[in-house]
Amino acid sequence: KLKKRVSAWKTTGKKGQKARKKLGLTQGNNTFENDQEELTRLIQEVAERKKANLVRAAKRTVKKKLREDVASGKGVYYPKRSELRKMELEAKFEEIRKRGGDEAVDKAIAKRRKKNVAKSHKLMPSHMVK
Repeated sequence: KLKKRVSAWKTTGKKGQKARKKLGLTQGNNTFENDQEELTRLIQEVAERKKANLVRAAKRTVKKKLREDVASGKGVYYPKRSELRKMELEAKFEEIRKRGGDEAVDKAIAKRRKKNVAKSHKLMPSHMVK
C-alpha cells in the first residue's frame, strides 16, 4: 500500500491526480517525503531482519555441530574466538550456498573483498603534498 502511495505521489498530471484522489492523499498531513522515508525504513528493516536470520542460522549450525561432537564422545571442546568466527563464517557461506547457489557465494565473497579493499585504502596515509 505504501508503494502505491509513493508511486501516486510521483505520477504527474491527470493520472497522478486521479491516483492521489483514489488513495485519499489530496487532503491530510501525508506528504511524499514522509511516505518515501517510511518506505525506505521498512525496506531497510526487512533487509536487516534477513541478514540477522542468516547470521543466526549460521551460529545455530556451528553450535549444533559442537553439540554433536560432544554427543559422539569427542569430549567437551571450547573453541577460541577466532576458530568460532571462522566456523560461523563457513556456516554463513554454506547457508548462502543453500539459498542461492555458488553464484551467490561468489557474489558475497566479491562484495566482502571489495569492502575490505575500501577499508584498507581508507586506512592508508595519503601522499604528502609538497
